[in-house]
Amino acid sequence: MMKKEPFGKHFIIDANECLGELKDRNHIQEFINSLVSKIGMSKKGETIFEYFEDDVNGYNRERDIVGWSVVQIISLSSIVIHINEISRTIYLDVFTCGDLDELAVTLHLSDYFKPNKIKKQIITRDAKSI
Repeated sequence: MMKKEPFGKHFIIDANECLGELKDRNHIQEFINSLVSKIGMSKKGETIFEYFEDDVNGYNRERDIVGWSVVQIISLSSIVIHINEISRTIYLDVFTCGDLDELAVTLHLSDYFKPNKIKKQIITRDAKSI
């Protein structure tokens, strides 16, 4: 019997001490556009940007949630990135049911945002196996 491939792959990067540009929406859009191209996918719809500012009571600053949340639907799933300006951290999720070059994603994030520390993990997604 032929072994069934899992449905998809969820590649997660936590990046710390990012020295690159984290505030500029155009820079982030360039990152998304070029990442989509590098992984051989195509964008489906516009990139969704939401900026979380510090609030009057300092709650967002205290919780380190000042920065961008960005979502891009791609031909075979999605890219989500959360950028925290205060701690200079980035959380990138790339989910696809196609092939994915994790090294290309990692190098691309490193080129754009210049983190000093990176933690990576891959989660295999396959609801039919449970």
